[in-house]
Amino acid sequence: MPRDAPHPPPFEPVELERSLDRYLVWGLVFMVVLVAGFIAYRVREPGLRRDALRSQTTSYIAVGHTLYRASCSECHGKQAEGGSAPTLDAKEFLKSTTDAQMQFLIAGGVSGSDMPAWSLDYGGTMTDEQVRQIVTYLRSLEPHAPSVPGWREGKSGSG
Repeated sequence: MPRDAPHPPPFEPVELERSLDRYLVWGLVFMVVLVAGFIAYRVREPGLRRDALRSQTTSYIAVGHTLYRASCSECHGKQAEGGSAPTLDAKEFLKSTTDAQMQFLIAGGVSGSDMPAWSLDYGGTMTDEQVRQIVTYLRSLEPHAPSVPGWREGKSGSG
């Protein structure tokens, strides 16, 4: 009858194995919490972004209106209704001009006209942010903008 071979002691003590199991369980718990956090963030983030955009737009409209009154109203009219310069509160202008085009016109001015460059980059007095605020204000006029086919001539072309 063969003899039973002696068994060597376990390579890892039982305590060490339990400790490793504990760390593995806590690691899995941490991963589950992390994944749940990412899912909650993904669900909540669009609403937070919408709220932040709405708040920023409201702020930009208010600041843009103030900047417009101080810098643009002398030529374009207090309510952008035109004056010696084009009517900016005109459906035709607002529908045919992109925000980027408006920013470029305000920032760089219009060569051969009385429209100066307002951006610091072109020798004016406004930052790019201030130019964007004016554009946001002008864009806010669009829903109630009247039709002014002669918007390019200002008040002289509408009457």
